[in-house]
Amino acid sequence: MNKLFFALTLVFVLLFSACGEKESFRVLNRGIVSQDFENTFSSSDNKTYQALNYDEQKAIWISYIELADFLSGSDEASFKNRFSKALDLVKASGFNTVYVHVRAFGDAYYNSSFYPKAFAVKSDFDPLEIMTELSHERDISFHAWINPFRCMSYDNMETLDDRFKIKKWFDENKGVIESVPDNANYWLNPSYDEVFELINSGVEEIIKNYDVDGIHFDDYFFPTTDESFDMEEFEKSGVSDRSEYRISRINKMVSGVYKTIKKINKSVVFGLSPQGNIDNDYDLQFADVKRWCSKKGFCDYIAPQVYYGYKSVCPYSETVKKWSDMCKGNSVRLVIGLGEYKILSEDEFISTKGIIANMINDAKKLESYSGIAIYNYKNLFAAGEEDSQRVMAEKELIEKAME
Repeated sequence: MNKLFFALTLVFVLLFSACGEKESFRVLNRGIVSQDFENTFSSSDNKTYQALNYDEQKAIWISYIELADFLSGSDEASFKNRFSKALDLVKASGFNTVYVHVRAFGDAYYNSSFYPKAFAVKSDFDPLEIMTELSHERDISFHAWINPFRCMSYDNMETLDDRFKIKKWFDENKGVIESVPDNANYWLNPSYDEVFELINSGVEEIIKNYDVDGIHFDDYFFPTTDESFDMEEFEKSGVSDRSEYRISRINKMVSGVYKTIKKINKSVVFGLSPQGNIDNDYDLQFADVKRWCSKKGFCDYIAPQVYYGYKSVCPYSETVKKWSDMCKGNSVRLVIGLGEYKILSEDEFISTKGIIANMINDAKKLESYSGIAIYNYKNLFAAGEEDSQRVMAEKELIEKAME
């Protein structure tokens, strides 16, 4: 009898262990921050959405330009059909993540209390609700891509409803929203804390109202190097070095957004996509990428836009190695952004068959590698007829490299 009891107990333990291992594997494969497993997935509130993310991101950017095409003259059914077809192409090519523009110019591709609806959204349906649902049906992770500071042109700003803060600031003309030399757009000024409050409110609104898996900022950080843009607030700050002041403001914005996200839903990740050229990040964008890669509290993943050839002024191999070294031993995941669009526009990319596939394979060898991201959907899946043969050949090699 004791032997039988022992045998049955052993079988039960083995079965329980196997089930436990299987479940852990499933969740770890979904969690991009799996090294912080307990912190990320410990929510006991069944109502909290558990974000879908992958240890190895295979991402593609879908910009406001593509969204305008999907929304053009469309009702809800037409938009669903177009976006579904886009996701089917993305999925079939091996991608598991999409970065989709939900706010590009201080506007919203969703129902917002803080930002006016994007001009491309002509009907009453909610594009973001549809896009997240369709993505999750295909096990595709959906990251809401936001440009935090960029707003519309003067003519478009004038048409906005007065209930929105960006319109009030525009009308008051007190420096909170400013024009930038040689740029048609107005930009929110990072020198003002009320700007950060608006950005955080917008992020909070998205996470609370939609099942997004990540928030994604790209490389539009400090709007300009022009000294007149923030002269008054810089002089009040007491900081002697303008670059130091601007870097501190962007750091405050980034860390504030990270805290906002984690306060609402720890499983939602925050990604930053700075320029691939590290010097430009500091000198032109005032983006403290070395800190973001090495310190907790800024982002979960960083996706530098390494849109350079092997023979460029920022050689691809050397550049990705620098990024990998900055992330080495840290909790921030490294996703290498690749400029697939250049295969039709830049000599080295035109003349080198399979260059993006080569870059993917080289990225996989990096010590800190956690994935790749391709810019962008339109160039990979909707190239013009005369370019389609070239793009299709490259796409097949990209798909093979991503396997």
